[in-house]
This record gives sequence, structure tokens and C-alpha cells, in this order.
Amino acid sequence: MLSPEVISRLFNEKDILGLKFATGVTPVVAYFKIKTVEGPINLKSYALGTAALAQNVVGTGWDEIRDAAGRLWLEPEFDNILFHVFFGINPDYAWVYQRFPSNVDRLSLVGTREIGGKVGAISGFDSPFRNPSPHTEFFTVRGAHPSFLGFHPYLEPPSVIIRLNFFVMRYGVNYLGYPGHKDKQPTEEQMERAVIRTLGGEPPVPLPEWLRG
Repeated sequence: MLSPEVISRLFNEKDILGLKFATGVTPVVAYFKIKTVEGPINLKSYALGTAALAQNVVGTGWDEIRDAAGRLWLEPEFDNILFHVFFGINPDYAWVYQRFPSNVDRLSLVGTREIGGKVGAISGFDSPFRNPSPHTEFFTVRGAHPSFLGFHPYLEPPSVIIRLNFFVMRYGVNYLGYPGHKDKQPTEEQMERAVIRTLGGEPPVPLPEWLRG
């Protein structure tokens, strides 16, 4: 189930989406025109693993969300596809931490947030399993995906399996390029129409090589 707040953030055919990436000096916005929309595609009840009681700061360990064959569920296989993702958490009291890219910690305030600390976790109360919060939104392109870790914050029960429910919109896109790209240049009209979203946070996710041209 997607809430009206989440639905309002989805894109339609002919919309322009700008994704902000890091390039080492200043961020760039890569622009995409939405051609097709498919979804929501539900990746249901993905088990991050078992987390023991609160003293165990290892939690479930980091998971890049792979299938049984080791393929990444949340990274598109092809250049002309974008994923737009929201996730809910079960049980409600479980905490989930995120990295994006899969080795870069996110949601810190001072330094790097600690697993089990007071900063940086999203709980199932914040984003219910079957009704995800818009605050869990992220996008992925080929060459960029997140990882997740589940944490059990209480002493009872002794252990718990932490699960994520992913709601994925699959967009077929035309890559329009970015200002300064050697081959692909979005028009002023396309840039004015675009909705801009940052990948990852500060700093943004690095621009994948294939988008550089």
C-alpha cells in the first residue's frame, strides 16, 4: 500500500527527472526523460537476517539486497532503466541503517553515526512495513546501489528477524546528459521542467562512469 504522500512523489511518462551526483569537485545534475512507468513492483518481505538483543552492535550485518544467485535486486541491469524505491520495516520496533553507495554511511550528524546510537536509524514506526514513509525514498541507476543493516534495540525478545518491504517503480528513460557533458546536453526547457533529487545525501553518490560519456 502506498500512501498519498508517497504517490505524490512518483513520476509519469514525459516527466523530467534530474539526479544530483558527485563528480569530485562540484555536483552535477544528470537529466532523464521518463518514457515508461511500471509498478509498483513489490520486493516482499526481504529478510536482512537475525539480530540479537541490543548489546549486539553487529545487528544483521550489511546486506546489498541480493537474490539467491547473487544478483542485485535494487540496481538496474540496463542503462535505460531507473529504479525509484521506498521501503517499510518489520517488526515496528526494529531499526534499520543505510549506506549509499553500499560502503558509505548515511544519516549522520557529527562524525559517523554508530550502530545502536541515537542518530541515523529508521524504525518500522517511522516507515511501516506495508505503508512506507516518503522519507525512505531513493533512486538507483546502473552502477549505484545501497546496503542496509538491521538492529534490535531491546532486550526482549532475545532475537528477531528484521525484514524490509520494498516498493519499486521501474522507469524506462532517455538519458539527456548534463551541462558540460561532451555529447549530451539537456535543453534549458528540460532543465526548467525537471524535478531534482539528490542520490545519497551529502556528499552525493559518485557519478557512474557510464553517465560521464
